Amino acid sequence: MDFITELKNLVLIKPLCALNNKSSENCDFADYSHRSKNIYMSWFVTESEDCYYSEYLMKCRDCIDCIQMSSCELCLECTDCSGLYNCSHLQDCHNCSNCNFCYDCLNCKDCFGSFGLRQQKFCIFNKSYSEETYREKLEILKKNSPEKILSILEPEFEKHPRLYSRLLKGGEKCTGDYIYFSKNCHRCFNIRNTSDAAYVSDFLDPQNNSSEVMDCDFCYNLELCYDCFNSNSCNNCNFIENCMGCIDSEYCTNCYSCQNCFGCAYIMNKQYCVLNRQCTREEYLSILAKLKKELKKSHQYGKSLADIIKST
Repeated sequence: MDFITELKNLVLIKPLCALNNKSSENCDFADYSHRSKNIYMSWFVTESEDCYYSEYLMKCRDCIDCIQMSSCELCLECTDCSGLYNCSHLQDCHNCSNCNFCYDCLNCKDCFGSFGLRQQKFCIFNKSYSEETYREKLEILKKNSPEKILSILEPEFEKHPRLYSRLLKGGEKCTGDYIYFSKNCHRCFNIRNTSDAAYVSDFLDPQNNSSEVMDCDFCYNLELCYDCFNSNSCNNCNFIENCMGCIDSEYCTNCYSCQNCFGCAYIMNKQYCVLNRQCTREEYLSILAKLKKELKKSHQYGKSLADIIKST
């Protein structure tokens, strides 16, 4: 059995999906949307609604031109934020409402052009005002274009110290950046609720935990997984892409709710399959042992699924 050739044929025999949208509605112009609705010109959007021209959104509503956001609503041009409501032009801000043109603010309300604030309200350029004065000044400031406001603020923001790494609400024994509620993570970026991981990026699910993962991207709710891409709710899986709910499987793509599968593509609710062929448990274990021995001998086992397919 020429495993690599057959796997390549399985993967390439069907046209690849133009869009990877799962359980989504009215997301025809979005890619990698999951349990979302009314998403336009955006990608990697999960459990969000009415969002446009954005990337990496989790549980967001009515957001436009935003990147790396979670649990936000009514936001415009915000980056690396969470828990925002009715905000615009914010970066690295969390749990804020009615704020504009701010950087590195936490738990703030009604602030404009400020940076480094904690639990403040009615501030303009880091100066506190009464609510009435704040509203009056805000109306005048908003008559300027965003470009004009940013040109005024950027020199001031440059004076504010920048953290070399953002290990937010956790980050125990971690290296990387933008790490939330995680521990024992090495060289990881944009992750949340993850432990014992290395070289992982974009694990941003605020509810599910991932643990003991390595070299995985754009995933969530993984355990004991290596070299996975755009997969979720998988356990003890290696070298998989675009899979969901799989267990003890390797070299699979676009497989859903499968268990003990090796070298499979485009199957659902299957168990003990090799190259999409159904086997008994005993046959599967015997074939699997032989295939792995051959792949290790040819130095192919351990390569990513994409590299395996390109190797012939």
